[in-house]
Amino acid sequence: MEKFTDEWLETTLRRALAEEPRPSQDAVGFALGLARMLPKPSRPSLLARLVSGGQPLATARGGEAQQRLYETDSHLITLWDEADAGTSRYLIGQVYDKVSGPLIPTTVTLLSAQSPEQDARQEGSEFHIAAVAPGTYALRCALLDTDILLPEIEVGG
Repeated sequence: MEKFTDEWLETTLRRALAEEPRPSQDAVGFALGLARMLPKPSRPSLLARLVSGGQPLATARGGEAQQRLYETDSHLITLWDEADAGTSRYLIGQVYDKVSGPLIPTTVTLLSAQSPEQDARQEGSEFHIAAVAPGTYALRCALLDTDILLPEIEVGG
């Protein structure tokens, strides 16, 4: 996985903030539906927005991948969506504090109304989720003091 330098993060943030993508009504509706399914949080929850990504990229393992960058006011989340065995996908991600750098979530959970929750496996500062069917998901990253929700992730799309 690519190492992120301060210069790369600053350049990417500047570019992403200049574009200001807006979520579609479908994305907002999907996020609200997922929020209704989740238990009421006893601590703050932050909604991350997509700031860049979705372009096909080559990977070290071969095949095609997409990298997406999400953000909250104080966090960056990178997510790689790579081809896995058959038609399934493999997700790799990292969570960063914009000031202090990489964070290790206590749990990362992939959510879908069509399939059971899937917890990620932590490897250092990366989280990994294997054998993901293509489709639309939400991703919840539980940190020590807050939760971050990525409401609409198109896997394999």
